[in-house]
Amino acid sequence: MTLSAQSLTKRYGGAPGYEAVRGASLELRAGEFVSIVGRSGSGKSTLMAMLGALTRPTQGKLLLDGVDVWARSERELATFRSRQVGFVFQFPSLLSSLTAVDNVAVPALLGRPQAAAEAYARAYDLLARVGLADRADAYPASMSGGEQRRVAIARALVNSPPLLLADEPTSDLDEDTETDIIDLLQQLQRTHSFGFVLVTHDLALAKRAQRTYEMRQGVLAATELRVEAEARRQRHFGPAELRAGPTPPVVARAPIRLGGNLWRGLQTLLLAGTVVFGGILLANFGVEKYQELRIRERAARLSALRHMALNSLRGDVQSVSDLGDGRYELTTYLQNVAAGEPIYVMSPDMRAYVQVRTVWQEIPMKPGDDSAAGAVRKIEGRQTYRYLFDARINDFTQLLPNYMHVRFSGTMLVSPSSVPKDDVFERKDNYYVYLKPSDVSDEMVLRRMRFSGKPPVWIPMPPH
Repeated sequence: MTLSAQSLTKRYGGAPGYEAVRGASLELRAGEFVSIVGRSGSGKSTLMAMLGALTRPTQGKLLLDGVDVWARSERELATFRSRQVGFVFQFPSLLSSLTAVDNVAVPALLGRPQAAAEAYARAYDLLARVGLADRADAYPASMSGGEQRRVAIARALVNSPPLLLADEPTSDLDEDTETDIIDLLQQLQRTHSFGFVLVTHDLALAKRAQRTYEMRQGVLAATELRVEAEARRQRHFGPAELRAGPTPPVVARAPIRLGGNLWRGLQTLLLAGTVVFGGILLANFGVEKYQELRIRERAARLSALRHMALNSLRGDVQSVSDLGDGRYELTTYLQNVAAGEPIYVMSPDMRAYVQVRTVWQEIPMKPGDDSAAGAVRKIEGRQTYRYLFDARINDFTQLLPNYMHVRFSGTMLVSPSSVPKDDVFERKDNYYVYLKPSDVSDEMVLRRMRFSGKPPVWIPMPPH
């Protein structure tokens, strides 16, 4: 198996638009381990979404063994995503109402025409391989972050994909657990010989790969991640060195009577002017340095604010409930994962969309209670928000048989202060789910897909 990305470009908006990825090329063969590093916003996640056929590139091609992936039908694309690619993202996104083994088995029940017994046998085997044989019947809420991540890895491998994409799979874990998870991924990669692409901020983890790339402002380039010591020049500040020499002889001069003090006065005036001019230069230098300091301080504050809003605040869909007659209730959550640091958030402005052919059609949505009605909340642990929406759409696109492809888009203001001034960050989130229409019976769903029990109302999708 060879996956070849050729000059992939992803542009958002009309011309000229914003290019998140520009002309990225990458080739991955079975058994290869490749890592990609880069700052937040450099385009890493967008590139991974294109490699996994979750996002169609604006330009360029994605070839699997020489065949253009995006030339396939929607059904063939769904098969490619489920059988050829395994995904491990920043957060586990496990179904809270299912046990660990159920979460692992779901992709096998959906992606391959096999009996439930075979899917569950494979799920139990993978949980044993990731060290969770005794936690197969545990629910996600009772599992640690590291255990949830191991379940997500087993789920990604249940269909034996020849390619595994891992996008910051350990970003929210402590250092020891992070090392354990990467060790586990490498061990599984050597055992199963799948192609492995790891996106990470950690250079030490990235160096484990056979090949390493770096993304800067959407451009992908090969790098060796060498840490080079930068030579620093020694600078000396102080008076110039005085050298000893012969003392010139003193020559006696005749006294000047008329205007004898004129030259001395001019010398004093010139000296005073020099002092004033030097003071002006010194003051100008001080102002310049002060402005540079303020600019650096502001950049540091903005960087800290961005990190707090994007890394210290975790958000996801908690549940979607079917209220009947095409009406649903969405519950999302925000969780503060920064120890001891409160975060203030204005309730997210949430909108809902259903994919109709290639267009996202907005559907009615409103706050379900006061928590989602524009109030500012101090988040120290976990805060939930409820919304009501109407999804009575007849001609929706079926990426998954009988399920709607739904996107929830939220915008919120985040600040470390209860009364912010210039320390506010606007954060935007997109959550994707498969949603079962109210008028589709369980029997109709089970004709084309296998579930161990009642078909779920919703199935989470990775970000794309």
